[in-house]
Amino acid sequence: MVHAIIFDMDGVLIDSQPMHYLGDQQTLAAHGVDVPVEAMTAYAGTTNQLRFELFKERYHLSETIDSLIAEREAIMIRLVRESDAGPTAGSVELLKSIKAAGLKTAVASSSSYPFIHAVLEKLGLVAYFDLIFSGEEVRNGKPAPDVFLETCEKLKETPETCVVIEDSANGVLAAVRAGMTCLGYQNPTSGEQDLSKANAVIDDFRTIDADFLIHLSEKNDIVH
Repeated sequence: MVHAIIFDMDGVLIDSQPMHYLGDQQTLAAHGVDVPVEAMTAYAGTTNQLRFELFKERYHLSETIDSLIAEREAIMIRLVRESDAGPTAGSVELLKSIKAAGLKTAVASSSSYPFIHAVLEKLGLVAYFDLIFSGEEVRNGKPAPDVFLETCEKLKETPETCVVIEDSANGVLAAVRAGMTCLGYQNPTSGEQDLSKANAVIDDFRTIDADFLIHLSEKNDIVH
């Protein structure tokens, strides 16, 4: 029986993946590294720590990882505050359906707490969630299952009672490795993402409701 719905944030609740790609690009550009935005899609769903460890090694950056992440954080907060982005189509209605069904809700994002809160406050979604959890609190980021397992534990649930909604290949793999049912959300702004390991894939939240999610573990198909 499903008791909780766990949402990824970036690319699921808000079309923010382009902002993340731009944030990484601008941070690297400030240190003389020119990387096209298109090259950033492979890192969708990963933590700042993991990405900047890779960037530091690949581009031979002299700055500390902590200082690079701090620079990026300032850029990201500015980008989200200046953005006119709203919630993804149908996501608010889906959240209302989930809450009406009496299910628990959580955000489990690879983003930092300041960015998560900035986004949820901008979208007016804070009140819809029982728990907000950042992947920066766990040792291993997506595609490792840690962020979802920790979220599940904090919700006082088991993997079998949780459904994850994800838009990235790394996120779907993390959910599957956590032993959770997963709904893939095909968001074109997230780039080409392999969501084939999800129980079902949709491209519009307006086509589903809480009842669909409750019975999702029985499904294994592509839904449009």
